[in-house]
Amino acid sequence: MEEERILSEEEKVIAEEKELKVLNSVGFTVKTKFWGKELIWKVNKIPLKVMFAQSYRFFKLKISQEKQENNDFQEILNSQFNSVADNAKLCAEIISITILGTKWNNWLFRKLLTEHIFSNINSRELLEFTQKVLAMNDYQSFTISTTLLSAVRVTNPMKVEKTA
Repeated sequence: MEEERILSEEEKVIAEEKELKVLNSVGFTVKTKFWGKELIWKVNKIPLKVMFAQSYRFFKLKISQEKQENNDFQEILNSQFNSVADNAKLCAEIISITILGTKWNNWLFRKLLTEHIFSNINSRELLEFTQKVLAMNDYQSFTISTTLLSAVRVTNPMKVEKTA
């Protein structure tokens, strides 16, 4: 197991600044390597079209919650292996959709970037990326907005048959 490292004051300030940038939709970067050269992918504001494409893939993720909460260690380990086999490529595609945004998000660029991400991102980087994306997507604000918009209709619609 990995020990938790205590951050210095300077490291805490830097970490807090990074988190505030994500929360304020300033964006974040994803770093990969291609033939030994570091590539930096910038993720800016995530529009609804990208959120829609991400959500479509989120629903395809296969996770067995029952097996993860099992008391049998072997069953938990098998579930984790299956999860990687079932979901790794899909997670890479979600990252590529987010990076490409709406401007360059066609099947060719998405396929190429998905393969590149799949070959370069590890599970810890995937976790960091996921946390940043969920913070930037701000699903809570979207849900509140849709609730407010649907609340405009104060009464239930009347059936046409009853009014005639």
